[in-house]
Amino acid sequence: MSDYVKKEIKNNRKAIKEDWRELNDIKTDRQLSKERPIMFKQAIEGSKIIDLTKEFPNIIQKSFTEVVKSRRSLRRYQDQKLTLEEVTYLLWETSRVDGFKPGVTFRTIPTAGATNSMETYIYLNHVKGLNKGLYHYIQDKHQLSLIDESHDLEDRVNEALNGQLRGAAVVFFFTATPYRTEYKYAHMSHKMIAIEAGHAGQTLSLAAEVIDCGAVALCAYVQEYCDQLLGIGDEEFVTYALTLGKR
Repeated sequence: MSDYVKKEIKNNRKAIKEDWRELNDIKTDRQLSKERPIMFKQAIEGSKIIDLTKEFPNIIQKSFTEVVKSRRSLRRYQDQKLTLEEVTYLLWETSRVDGFKPGVTFRTIPTAGATNSMETYIYLNHVKGLNKGLYHYIQDKHQLSLIDESHDLEDRVNEALNGQLRGAAVVFFFTATPYRTEYKYAHMSHKMIAIEAGHAGQTLSLAAEVIDCGAVALCAYVQEYCDQLLGIGDEEFVTYALTLGKR
């Protein structure tokens, strides 16, 4: 490996072995009483909104042991559409907010200091009764907000995924808004932000098993294209993507 690569490896390793004692020697923005970042990103004004159900009468539950045993990464999918109920179930189990108060969220996945750095976006590729479209999940309202349904969307999603769409019924994009966590934990935040995305990915993978689907987690996507696709950038960016479809 070149000296440059060795240096980058050393720097990146440091991000996952921070010394928490350093927080004793600094003042975070929270301690400085700076304005608290927003907890949830809201829908684009005027966008199409889909209200989602909280009841799943057609979802046949499986035991935790069953879904853990059956979970395997799946990269090729049946040519079969998901129902909106199935998609909603995945969002409900993975990304919903059960409650919140100023600066604190209660969710189905752990999040550093209840800071909720994550947002969820979903590309619906093969879903019954819906055109192909890219949506933002409004987590505190349990709604989908339409971002894009242009004719070339499938090609752009595949390009952003570095050619790894492979006929998936849906694609989940998890993003980070780092300042939500940095506000409280400063430069110690980034390991926890990555772990939060991992929690979400595993929860989604297990939820997929309940509806006889499989998922695969992707990191080898094109960061620039994914962020452009979602209309985000430096202050919010994609940290994880998963494709999903019927076995």
